[in-house]
Amino acid sequence: MKVLAIIHGARKIDATYKRFLATCQEDITLNLCIEYTSRIGHASALASEAKGNVDLIIIHGGDGLINEVVNGLCANKGLNPKVFILPGGTGNDFIRNFKQSPLFETKPFELFHRQGTKIQIPFCQSERDIRFFINISDVGFGGHVVNALNYFRKTYGTNSAYILAVLRTFVSYKANTMTLKFNETHMEQPFFMIAVCHGAVFGNGMVIAPGKHPNKSYFELVILGDVTLWDYLKNLWKLKRGVRISHPKIHYYQTTSLQIRSSSQELLGEADGEALDGKVFTYGFSTETLEVLC
Repeated sequence: MKVLAIIHGARKIDATYKRFLATCQEDITLNLCIEYTSRIGHASALASEAKGNVDLIIIHGGDGLINEVVNGLCANKGLNPKVFILPGGTGNDFIRNFKQSPLFETKPFELFHRQGTKIQIPFCQSERDIRFFINISDVGFGGHVVNALNYFRKTYGTNSAYILAVLRTFVSYKANTMTLKFNETHMEQPFFMIAVCHGAVFGNGMVIAPGKHPNKSYFELVILGDVTLWDYLKNLWKLKRGVRISHPKIHYYQTTSLQIRSSSQELLGEADGEALDGKVFTYGFSTETLEVLC
């Protein structure tokens, strides 16, 4: 079995995961190659090259690294290898959708041959490019948080950066007027955020779409009108516990495709924590599928 391990080069590897990778190297049934990323886009390039040449990709990193691998795989046609995720990021939101397997109860070869969870890969297309994602994308507030997050990470480090970015964005952000089309619905109004959820969890453990699992090929569309910082703080416990919020400006829908458009200003968004920008975002499901083990 040919296996490629893509390891985030700037992240410290947990001792348990080091031991697991060492066990994989010792397993004579596995042909393992380990690559450490050294730049943005490196994981995409490694995954693209590996497609059709390996049976499984081990990913050690956070949601951003997983997103890079997904986009690298989707860049080429053909059958995707399985992916096995060892969480090593700050939020690790995608992996929260799954129950993780004990690493040392079975041999790696047997673990890798288990049937994983098959996921259809969604996309977000703007005027500039197409971006694949595997968990959650949003337009509005989340895009501005990601924009602020880059600054706070450099200044204050990763541990407190997210909450500082959220609070800073709440103070400065104003709801954008957008046009939203899905199913037979057409809305044009100020939106605080439109979240397109393939999974349930984002934002460092916030369960924005309770009950949504990536193995279901539809989007849980979570629409927030002009909510306030007080609304956010008051409902924070519900987001942490996975309880749906009952609020006149928050609505939940299901769809398989949608379009978000701005007639004037550029919009900011994000997909799996990676920044997006444009005036038109079209969402749907690609023909690409991925079998996930963890």
